[in-house]
Amino acid sequence: MGSQQVVCFSLYSHYMLCSSLQLFDETKSWIEALQYCDQLSSSLVEITNQTVLEELKTILANKTGLQKEVWVGLERSIFGTNVKWQWISGATAEQADWISSFPANSFNNHCGKIVWNNQSQTIQLLDANCHDKLPFICQGELLTVESSLT
Repeated sequence: MGSQQVVCFSLYSHYMLCSSLQLFDETKSWIEALQYCDQLSSSLVEITNQTVLEELKTILANKTGLQKEVWVGLERSIFGTNVKWQWISGATAEQADWISSFPANSFNNHCGKIVWNNQSQTIQLLDANCHDKLPFICQGELLTVESSLT
């Protein structure tokens, strides 16, 4: 079983949007990881806001002995040329989040991973071969919760 963390960010004045992030050390191909997350009623994590990014940093910084590369819910079609990278929800991945050498292999790499640099405490995206075996992070369903007033 993976380590789990709940991520929340403010939605409206009295509501928050929350989901759970769960890191699995077991290595799988990208599609195997996607299917595994789906069996848990979740999906591979999408880094679409700063809150999720910061929680991922916390999870990876606290995990000793883990490979510093992890599958995320990022993909691009194998059809066509100059196809944009997208999160599995359809949102476009921002270019600023990519490692400067991106893409490493624009012809064969159609799945995305994050690379954690423990020294600089940064996460960057990198393309990878979908058949590589890596740990992965699942993101549970988003839930809207009412925040308590103090």
